Amino acid sequence: MNPTRTGMGSFLPLWLSLAGLIMLSGCADRVDHAPEADTVADIFPAYYDLTIPPNIAPLNFIIREPGTKFRVEISAGESETIVISQRSSTIRIPLDKWQEMLAGNQGNTLSVNIWSRNKKQWTGYPTITHHISADPIDPYLAYRIVHTVYLNWRRMGIYQRNLTSFEESPLIENRTTGQGCMNCHSFAGNDPSRMMIHFRIIQPGTLIWREDRLSKIDTRSSGTMSAGIYPAWHPDGKHIAFSTGKISPHLTTRLNKVVDVADRVSDLMVYDVEHNTVTTSPRISTEMRENMPAWSADGRYLYFIRAPEANTGDEESLLHARYSLMRISYDTEWDLWGEAEMVLNADSTGMSISHPSVSPNGKFLVCTMSDFGYFTIFHKGSDLYAMNLETNAFRKLSLNSEFAESHPSWSSNGRWLVFSSKRMDGVLSRPHIAYFDENGNAHAPFALPQKDPSMYDRLIANYNLPRLVTGKIELDPIEIRDAVYGEPLPATFE
Repeated sequence: MNPTRTGMGSFLPLWLSLAGLIMLSGCADRVDHAPEADTVADIFPAYYDLTIPPNIAPLNFIIREPGTKFRVEISAGESETIVISQRSSTIRIPLDKWQEMLAGNQGNTLSVNIWSRNKKQWTGYPTITHHISADPIDPYLAYRIVHTVYLNWRRMGIYQRNLTSFEESPLIENRTTGQGCMNCHSFAGNDPSRMMIHFRIIQPGTLIWREDRLSKIDTRSSGTMSAGIYPAWHPDGKHIAFSTGKISPHLTTRLNKVVDVADRVSDLMVYDVEHNTVTTSPRISTEMRENMPAWSADGRYLYFIRAPEANTGDEESLLHARYSLMRISYDTEWDLWGEAEMVLNADSTGMSISHPSVSPNGKFLVCTMSDFGYFTIFHKGSDLYAMNLETNAFRKLSLNSEFAESHPSWSSNGRWLVFSSKRMDGVLSRPHIAYFDENGNAHAPFALPQKDPSMYDRLIANYNLPRLVTGKIELDPIEIRDAVYGEPLPATFE
């Protein structure tokens, strides 16, 4: 008798039984013949039918369908399909495979197929498709994160995020500067080497980062009513337009708003970075309230908003006036002002205009419109509008939601808009990105991708003033902190 053959003979039936169980288990766990649901899978964030940059980080998401196991397949062109099969409903797409897929399929369709297994039964969902644009987005985004309680703040900081990955780093946090207020970070033409940040209340002043030099400036002068407030860099990188004035915060119950902000008085001025001087003109410093400067793409015109003079004893006229869109020509070399002219009248729109932002090619201006005022982050009904500067036609963009949209700005190539939106929960503002095509049409926006998408449910804070920049801001937080504690250099009025 052959002991080896006898041993195999006694083992063979058990081996075959185990193999059969494995095969049956594999068949039961297959998804290719799973019945398909009538509607797409419920996912968060709502990444559906988007146009996305070829250099954006993975659109990680949470599947909000019942299930004990989930499968996701992502495909595009001839690239190897990305397959994720797991028990967790949080889908984290491998960064390297995602980057390779997008880079190799610009102009193609990206397909996302989702299955969920519930009660031992797989269910498939209709394919989600995205268009991979050939137009890249600027690789960095700067924003302020602030934890707010009505008129007070607890913690805030300004951060930069690498959009091609999930790397986020602080530029400065107010815990290192005595808990003062910081905001209104601004860049010259999306250039990370030309930046400014305001610091208020504690260690006040304006930090200007230009040509590897960091300076703290006091922009108050004998000829202006305050230091600079809302900024706009001139395309030459040598001048910054500012609003000046007296801002008045209010608690209010009008239209279900708990807080609002208004200008008691406001004007405009221009700061010369090279000569540390400020100048203004009676044409932009009137009895009316001028605010929110924005330069044309060629730097020949200064756009701004203007509201009637406020009756300081009348809260209605103070808070609830409407702003029109204006512009004025200005020659920075010779300090020559033209005449202010109306671009879009609030009386004709029935809305208040704010946050104007001109596209890099000079063809379009995107702004916010709301029922009144300009502090749109508190206005549920604020929406984004686009104006064709060649025809002066304007229209409401299709990207709007039922909640507040505000703070629009452009990528350096003019193909991407970034803005703050409260559409996720109606309470907190989050950065959203939308493709803007050559015909002036904005495509469906998407929330800033996160490594862990559940952080939007966990982080009780607002993202303000998202601004795209063409590279990393090479400033150390300690360097900024030391500059904040330094004495500001007073500007001179001319």
